[in-house]
Amino acid sequence: MKGYELAQELGVTERQILKYKNALEEAGIMIDSKQGIYGGYTLLGSNLLGVKIDNKEISILEMIKEQLIYNNDMNKDEFINIVDKLKVIVNSKNDSRDYMDYFTIQPKSNFDIEKQKKLYNDIIYAYITKRKIKINYYSLTSGENIRIVHPYGMFNYKGDIYMVAYCENRKTFLDFKICRISTYDVLEEKYKINDCFNWENYNKNCMGIYKDGEFQVVLKVKHPFSTIIKEKIWVANQEIIENEDKSIIFKATMKGYSEIKSWILSMGSNVEVIEPKKLRDDIICEIEEIKKLY
Repeated sequence: MKGYELAQELGVTERQILKYKNALEEAGIMIDSKQGIYGGYTLLGSNLLGVKIDNKEISILEMIKEQLIYNNDMNKDEFINIVDKLKVIVNSKNDSRDYMDYFTIQPKSNFDIEKQKKLYNDIIYAYITKRKIKINYYSLTSGENIRIVHPYGMFNYKGDIYMVAYCENRKTFLDFKICRISTYDVLEEKYKINDCFNWENYNKNCMGIYKDGEFQVVLKVKHPFSTIIKEKIWVANQEIIENEDKSIIFKATMKGYSEIKSWILSMGSNVEVIEPKKLRDDIICEIEEIKKLY
């Protein structure tokens, strides 16, 4: 972050920022400075708070590292570098025999890692400095459009990174899959954070990223799928009633009509939609359309 940006964030002068920098360096906390549009101040050093890390914790980090490598995560190289530095600091001699393999089994994302990494970092920069972003975004429903957005955060869903942002075009908060952003520009124009935005409320009763509609769902799920359903908390308000034949009645208020429909279809003949009637009818229509293909 640049000196004048730090001064704005902290409510002090740029001269005071230089005094803070000198005081930190006198305390042994070194700060690097870099010129240019993405320049600014960066902390140097690795043991600022005297945190102690033992070999057991290094083993956990090694396990996560292998998972990131397996999933072709865009930040895997940086994480490998962090773990290697920590191992040097604690003089760890851990190798692959010291931890059990642990992976996430899912399709790997297919994107240009370096391009997405730069976009990811620029979104973080835009959020920290409260700058708007102009993006060229491809939507599955409306195609490619230019949008002006205010970034609020990012999350990982099924191996892909999404940005939550206020869209000036749609006048609402939306999820943007960042691999679908073809071009972008971090603008000088700033935005103000909407204090009414709340992460918990934004995702409340959602089982995925879709938020189209909210309704009461009642399902009857046969065994053995009933066991799989019981093993997860799909939404916080869910209620599960167990039957003598090992089936269950699943009740919940949920958002995301299209994703819920896809979830039910994935269970095939192991699930019966009891409520709502519209969902039941739409599932039947979807099955009829599938039958026409075979």
